[in-house]
Amino acid sequence: MRIMGIDIEPGKSPNSTQPPSYAVIIINDKGEIEEKYENIHIGKLIRLIWEKKPDILATDNVYELASNERQLVKLLSLLPDNIQIIQTTYVNGQFKDIREVAKENGIEVQGKTNPIKTAYLSALLASKGIGTSIKAIENRTKIIVSRGRALGPGGMSSNRYKRHIRGLVLRVMKEIKEKLDKNGFDYDYTIKRTKAGIEKAVFVVYAPRQSLNGIIKKMKGHDLVVDIKPIFKSKIEFVDKERYSKKPVIVGIDPGIEVGISIIDLYGNPVYLDRKRNIDREEIINIIRLNGKPVLIATDVNPVPDTVRKIAAQLKCKIYEPDRPLYIDEKMELVSKFSELHGIKIDDPHIRDSLSAALKAYYDFSHKLRQIEGFLGRLDLEIEEDKIVECVIEGNTINECIEKEIEKEITTSSSQIDNSKTTENKQFATPSQTVNNEVLEYKKENERLKRYIKQLLSYKDYLERKINEIKMTINVEVEKDRRVYELHNIISTHLKTINTLKAEVENKDKELIKLKELIRDLIIGNKIALHLSQLPPYLRIENNKVILLEENVSSEIIDLIIGDYVILSKDLLRDAGILNKEKQLNIDSKIDLKRIIDEYRKQRFRKA
Repeated sequence: MRIMGIDIEPGKSPNSTQPPSYAVIIINDKGEIEEKYENIHIGKLIRLIWEKKPDILATDNVYELASNERQLVKLLSLLPDNIQIIQTTYVNGQFKDIREVAKENGIEVQGKTNPIKTAYLSALLASKGIGTSIKAIENRTKIIVSRGRALGPGGMSSNRYKRHIRGLVLRVMKEIKEKLDKNGFDYDYTIKRTKAGIEKAVFVVYAPRQSLNGIIKKMKGHDLVVDIKPIFKSKIEFVDKERYSKKPVIVGIDPGIEVGISIIDLYGNPVYLDRKRNIDREEIINIIRLNGKPVLIATDVNPVPDTVRKIAAQLKCKIYEPDRPLYIDEKMELVSKFSELHGIKIDDPHIRDSLSAALKAYYDFSHKLRQIEGFLGRLDLEIEEDKIVECVIEGNTINECIEKEIEKEITTSSSQIDNSKTTENKQFATPSQTVNNEVLEYKKENERLKRYIKQLLSYKDYLERKINEIKMTINVEVEKDRRVYELHNIISTHLKTINTLKAEVENKDKELIKLKELIRDLIIGNKIALHLSQLPPYLRIENNKVILLEENVSSEIIDLIIGDYVILSKDLLRDAGILNKEKQLNIDSKIDLKRIIDEYRKQRFRKA
């Protein structure tokens, strides 16, 4: 391994009009000096790096290489992809003097330092793994497939040539896609289309540049260009300086060329609202992590876009997918209420779509969030609400999540006691002191466990109350079902009564109609009302039975019998008289009188 250490010469600065010069030293992994240079300018420094191919470039201040961060990123892009940049004066998140760092690591520094000595110290410290790596290159690579030259106006031959070029771009794009798929690379790609065909294709491969060696090759021809280059960060980052927020958040994403990203907290407050153009998945994930720990990734469409699925998978969080794509008026209503509440004006459609997705997810889960707040408030447990929320959103019940956190707390406390006991045993040799300290720790733990027991008893009481409430609810439901059954039987009985009464009413209606007809016939003289004593001897009523010519006949020949009165047809009286005379005239003849009466009755009914 070769390490190159550099330091700027005195009186020089990247900000001055004169180009800066540097002292350079190259050592091996044993710390032995192989080469050294003084007063070399930046151009020669870059050439030396390419020629000598060091594994590490060490410096006490990376900003000695360029006047600003943008220029520094540009300069680092000129270096080999596999070189590691180390700033030796940034250790464990703190900037220190290089002599102090050297002394802490057992390196004696005698007298004042000069540029060549500082360069050597930087190289030596870097060889021992001291310092912080500077990250300028992302673990991503961009592949650009485009035409070799502009397509100007022309005739038919020109049109054929244009079609040839666009077909070539399409073919190479498909070949690259097949190779990436075959080798299992994770990537996104965008295509620039026109009415005439594909003009350009850009792949963002989520892998370092060197991993594509031997798989995808650069190409620069008259008709087509395939360019492969690592993606550089927009600013320099110290690897151990990255600190991602642990605050749980809900994220809405509207993917596309222009990406809308909206991040809100678990109370519906805005955390981050922005639109970014031409950013890839890693940049989206970095923005999300810098603003919080996502518990939900939301989208306003169904099915969920592939980009959103990949982001959620990398962040290991749940996706909120609406039952159907949100309508424009729904989005406008959600965003309008949010804007009024927080005094934010939102005009960008991409932010609106991503924010509406986040808000829709928030409102669908807000009832659970409020339940958690109330639950923890009643129990007075020393548990972080955010952890419970994350657990519930993952699909667990509130009770399960609280119990898990309590178990974790108890396990952690037990582990702390064991560690404390081990440490004390090492520190104190006197048995009595060890025992006293153990007793003190046990007392502390006893008090803590008493508090937890009190909290758990409170939790138990709460659960018992909930069980009683549920039992009461069940009893009420059972009683309600019993009452419903009784009412159902009562209703059935009443329905039968109603049907009976309906039948009676119908019969009464028929009788009423019959009575009306009788009254009419009485008035016009078709019927006659007689007392039983007024009936002729050959027609009499006995016990509501009609006897005609000493034969029992149907009572239907009499229209109505009311007490001692009857209403009957005048024709019946006349016909009965005729039958009586015939009987007297043929008294000695064997006549089937019953048959004659029955025939008479049938004739009467046919006339009726």
